Amino acid sequence: MVADKAQPALCGGWLSTREIQGRGYFGGAVSELNLLAHGCCHEFAHLLQTRSGGRRYGQVHNAAFYQWLDQLHSAGAAHALRGRLAEEAQTRGVVLATDIVSTAGETALRDFSPGDRVRFGPGLQGRIRRVNRRTCTVDGTGPCRGRRYRVPPQMMTVTG
Repeated sequence: MVADKAQPALCGGWLSTREIQGRGYFGGAVSELNLLAHGCCHEFAHLLQTRSGGRRYGQVHNAAFYQWLDQLHSAGAAHALRGRLAEEAQTRGVVLATDIVSTAGETALRDFSPGDRVRFGPGLQGRIRRVNRRTCTVDGTGPCRGRRYRVPPQMMTVTG
């Protein structure tokens, strides 16, 4: 997850990227540093949501979750965390990119069609059943036969 968010070609498939852009966090600017800070806030919002009784089965990213996440951003906690992460990284000689990137997540889906044979993950293979908005539904083949997967495009390679 963290490695993907450091690569413009891969970060578009993550919910954090869509949240930053769609909800206007950090002015809608997607960068490695913004994604890291937002990812921390995203997970902390899940903790707050769960502890406050706002999490329901099958409704993880619900209104209660986004109330917490919006509050973290609007109160300045996300910006403060972003600054602290940048300071800590600099102290340790780690470069966290602040360059704004354009994402290629949805564009990557155009490379896939139902029926395509693909490889993904550690030794998994299958045939694309459906191209969804952000992922593909893949029916496993070979040793994966009988299983169904939701796979982001950046994790798949067409095999023939």
